[in-house]
Amino acid sequence: MANWTRIIVLTLLLMLVACGDEDIDRRYTDYRTDIVTFLDNDEQGAVFELLRRDDSTAVTLLGNLALGNGVKPGQRVLLRYDWADRLAADRRRVMVYGVATIVSDSLRYTVKPLSDYLDQMEPVKLLSIWRTGDYMNLRAQVEYTGKARHFYLLLDSATVKADTAHCYLVNNTHGDTTYHWREGYASFYVGNLWHRPGLCTMRVHVNDDNHHGVTTYDFDKQQLSKQ
Repeated sequence: MANWTRIIVLTLLLMLVACGDEDIDRRYTDYRTDIVTFLDNDEQGAVFELLRRDDSTAVTLLGNLALGNGVKPGQRVLLRYDWADRLAADRRRVMVYGVATIVSDSLRYTVKPLSDYLDQMEPVKLLSIWRTGDYMNLRAQVEYTGKARHFYLLLDSATVKADTAHCYLVNNTHGDTTYHWREGYASFYVGNLWHRPGLCTMRVHVNDDNHHGVTTYDFDKQQLSKQ
């Protein structure tokens, strides 16, 4: 994978787009916000899959409105919604208030020595990092440039068969001028690594401005710990 896909930072930072009933005053409406997987549109609206933290059972969400061609099946999105009818324990109808695209990517592997990538770990202000099923998700602030950057989760290939696999959050602005911090979300598919026999821990390294340097987060079947 010699040529990395350049990810537009706006993908991480898009605001929610209202797509529900405009007669609803959302300042006084209870709603949920979750990262979900867009599955497809059916005759009534968009269908999503919700994975709660860790290894909880997936829930299918049947939305009231369809999504346009800008969102592809399998893409992770940020969904603002409210529960409606309960059809089964793992199936619910929902009222969709807004959908935003986020960074939706798969875990990448080093093709060069790890040291060649470490200077591309520019700081972020990490607000939250968590696993839901086969996805590693994060909420963070990044320095806004208005231009494309690399933003992905990278596995050190030297640790792919170790009991602890080391992954690094790459945030590379390519030297573009930064202006201010903006908040966004990202979700990375890590299932191929997570289900590998012999893996005990997935260790994620983040250059976190909140902690003034690289901080590591360990994920296993039971708990998350910060070192």
